This record gives sequence, C-alpha cells and structure tokens, in this order.
Amino acid sequence: MQEDEGSTPDKLQAMLDVIARSEPSSGSGEADVGRLRADAAKAANVLIEFYGDAALERARLIERRSPQSHFARLVTAEVGRRGRPPPRS
Repeated sequence: MQEDEGSTPDKLQAMLDVIARSEPSSGSGEADVGRLRADAAKAANVLIEFYGDAALERARLIERRSPQSHFARLVTAEVGRRGRPPPRS
C-alpha cells in the first residue's frame, strides 16, 4: 500500500474519528475511562492490522495531528505496548 506521508485510508480515518468522538468531554467517571481504553485498544488493533510494523509510527502521526487528544495518546501507548505484531503466514 503506497500512501503519501501522513495519509490515512478513508475507512481507517473514519473509524478513528468515530471512536475519538466517544471521548468524554468533561466529568468523566471510571466507566468512561474504561470505555475509552477499550476503544483505544480497538483502534490499536486496526492500526496494527492496516500498518503492521509501521503501526506505532502511524499512531504517533495521528497523535501529532491531535496533540490535545487524550484518546490519541492512549492509542499510541496501546500500540507501543503491544510491540511488534506476529509475522503473517
């Protein structure tokens, strides 16, 4: 898949936008934090599926585009925590 630096496939960007909108704006409780972490894990899975070894780099790119987004930071942390994806067969 050849893409311009910083580009994100439309389907992936739409999914990330929907999940990011679920981010609580104020007065978040424990349930919201848990849901946000679960959504970040889902987004991390998608990034890993789309980008494989480059998933962490792409997550950081998304985070740089949205520096105020706690969600973007959670996604980057989740991708980094998972490390390298297993080789595909």
